[in-house]
Amino acid sequence: MAQKELKPLAEKGDARSQYAMGVMAENGFGMAKNLSQAAAWYLKSAKQGNTDAQYNLGAMYEHGVGMPINYVQAARWYRPAAESGDIDALSNLGVLYEKGAGVKQDKILAMALYNVSVALDTNKNSQAASNRQGLANRMPLEDVKKALSLTEQLLKPNNLKSGLQAYFSKNSKLGNTNK
Repeated sequence: MAQKELKPLAEKGDARSQYAMGVMAENGFGMAKNLSQAAAWYLKSAKQGNTDAQYNLGAMYEHGVGMPINYVQAARWYRPAAESGDIDALSNLGVLYEKGAGVKQDKILAMALYNVSVALDTNKNSQAASNRQGLANRMPLEDVKKALSLTEQLLKPNNLKSGLQAYFSKNSKLGNTNK
């Protein structure tokens, strides 16, 4: 029933309907489970700036759900969602930077992403909090201080997107991303 109402809207370009169609296809709600169709709907919605679709598409790439694992594409889709304050995208992008999966390893950025995720999350027992603690235990104190300084910059009002973009721009000159 929902599909009958959503599909025409999705086909006309409505980003929320496209995202909803992706969720339905990914989970088999009201239709057969179809991961490639889910990814296609998420992509249409993600390209229009829907952060939920960007996150889900990033997660599909990161975990190889319905497609081969592709960390570069995972980071590509997590990033705009993270810049918009999506706490899960911030945390998952942090994991990629901590591991150097699809991006150049940057533990300072990873720590800052975890910190911002935790700061924006009402549930302080999140995976980001656990990841942050584990990483902090393995980082030199000087790097933890650098991460805290970056965190402070990112948490300034209306500075998350521009702060991350400035950081990425500054560090891309140092080869911070794998393209």
